[in-house]
Amino acid sequence: MRPILLFSTLAMAAATPALAWEKGFAVDKYEPAFYYGGKPGTTEAAGSDCPRGTIPDNDVPKVLKTSWRSDAEIAEITKKVSDGGGGERVVSPAMSQRGFKKGIETYLNPQAAPDPGMQQVTGKIAEGFNLDGNAKTGGFTSPSGERGVDNAFYRAWGCIMSFRGSPWHAYLSQRANDKMVDGLYTIAIRVSGMGKDPMNDANAFVEIAYSPDRLVKDPMGNIVRDYSYRMVKSEQYTKVKARIKNGMIETEQTELHMPAFSWGETNRGDVLFHKGKLRLTMKADGTLEGLAGGYRDWRDIYARDTFNSPSDGATRETYYHENQIGMYYALKRHADAMADKHGQNTAISAAFRFTAVPAYAVDPVTPAKVDEPPYPRGQRTYARRELFLKAQATKAIVYEPENAGRGGRGGAPVADDSDAPPPSAIAAPNVQASNR
Repeated sequence: MRPILLFSTLAMAAATPALAWEKGFAVDKYEPAFYYGGKPGTTEAAGSDCPRGTIPDNDVPKVLKTSWRSDAEIAEITKKVSDGGGGERVVSPAMSQRGFKKGIETYLNPQAAPDPGMQQVTGKIAEGFNLDGNAKTGGFTSPSGERGVDNAFYRAWGCIMSFRGSPWHAYLSQRANDKMVDGLYTIAIRVSGMGKDPMNDANAFVEIAYSPDRLVKDPMGNIVRDYSYRMVKSEQYTKVKARIKNGMIETEQTELHMPAFSWGETNRGDVLFHKGKLRLTMKADGTLEGLAGGYRDWRDIYARDTFNSPSDGATRETYYHENQIGMYYALKRHADAMADKHGQNTAISAAFRFTAVPAYAVDPVTPAKVDEPPYPRGQRTYARRELFLKAQATKAIVYEPENAGRGGRGGAPVADDSDAPPPSAIAAPNVQASNR
């Protein structure tokens, strides 16, 4: 039997055409593909995307207004520190409770609070893909003139301060890219083909993957070209067929797995684009730029932004000018694919852009693994995401269990992943902060 098996193996190898060429890259910039229609050099000016400019910071007293919280209580919560107030030590726990009755943690249960409304993108230009093949849907035209571009994620969140700005200058993008190049994670790309010309090949492949190897920087902080990066071929990895014409690479649509756009240890990991695809351009200087897109579970987008260490929901609302409840409803409202049995779409079209420098994307002798050690205070982040998803699935109010941190029902505060202190540590007089 051994000669027969050997013959079969050799026959299969002979029947598989050998690759004629391959090129590797390492991603050095990565962010949501949000088209900025404002004045260059600013991030808040009115523009074709957001005629009223960037969404301003939260009006905290207005946000805190509920049927069960009095104006006097709000005035006490928001009292200036210079006047004896507790500042964020009081405001953050209060921000986490603004549902229809006291005691409901509204980041876990955003459906328990009314939709506060949020400015959305009204412009007609967006980067991305015509994912459904229908030029009459999507509502956007690409900067190059392609009609029917689907990027509802941009429509929902494109006017938020932390996401808005010219390429690579939005607040969150700058933070995330600093984290990436400092070693949070690495994305390796390999393009290969069977033709004679890498710039024109109808039988090509693209691989995009997580790499456990840190990006190599020069003294100025730029990513050095031509270093080698191992590819992990399990999670956060996809290989897809592609066509190349004049250096433009267009892949087929597939279930696209790749590293998530991340700015912290607890929101990195695998991201899945349903009906996903890549569009890349190999440039004359050897670099690569491109888009990745598809339909993402909008609940995952909300959870990654709202529950992460150390900037949990209240911190994001305090420092990032975000309104998590408004963001939740915006995603739900604009979700445009994969309806559930109730007719609610569970996925939202999205696109992310990136640039990459020449590198060697290599297959290690010993298969590499995803190396994402647990964040010391991150356990509660993942537990809260699960609770949020449970609330979405059951349509019921969920609570954190006792002793699970500040969100617990009567539990003693323990190590937590939020910047805000526990209620017991609040020193402001005459204020009883709700447990988070």
